[in-house]
Amino acid sequence: MRKALITFIFVFLFVITGFSLYPLTLVRVGYIELEHIVNTYTSKYLDVEISIREKYVDELQKKYSEDYYNMSSEELDKLRTEISDQDDVLRMLKNNKFSWENNGELDDSIIEQIIQRDIMEAIKKTSEIEGFNLILDNTGNFVYGSDDINLTDKVLFRLDEKLLDLQNSKPLAPLSLELEENNTQENKPDNTTQDTNNDE
Repeated sequence: MRKALITFIFVFLFVITGFSLYPLTLVRVGYIELEHIVNTYTSKYLDVEISIREKYVDELQKKYSEDYYNMSSEELDKLRTEISDQDDVLRMLKNNKFSWENNGELDDSIIEQIIQRDIMEAIKKTSEIEGFNLILDNTGNFVYGSDDINLTDKVLFRLDEKLLDLQNSKPLAPLSLELEENNTQENKPDNTTQDTNNDE
């Protein structure tokens, strides 16, 4: 699974260039330590998800205890269901954390997809902000790259921003909703552009 994550993202590195290889004199090339990024972000992502969900479950259980006699049967059922759903996700995350730390494997495909998505978005955003047309991985036949074109820390910074956003949002259950929410946001129309066109 660890190799699959790296291979999938490595292929993506060539897709984000938009094949902007002409003329060659205009190409700005950078590189990343992809394996380090995958290992670092996967561990951080699992730790953050587990931490925020443990806290959230505690809050839900506290609410259930304190407000039990003031809630309707429907509200209690809804709260019990949410606690159960969050417990299921939390158990799955902990199992994947154990598997990752001991075997370098992720057992859940949704977690793998989320991590792939986040890393690819961070690489793409970094390349756009820093003005790089092509980003390479420093494994394989990579020979040398100076530190000033090593974008690893910048990509990890973007990923830390992603984790900060995650910490400030409500944990979703099941975990697949995190993927669905991201796709919904990507497909939203650009209202700013539409408003500008309407003004014209």
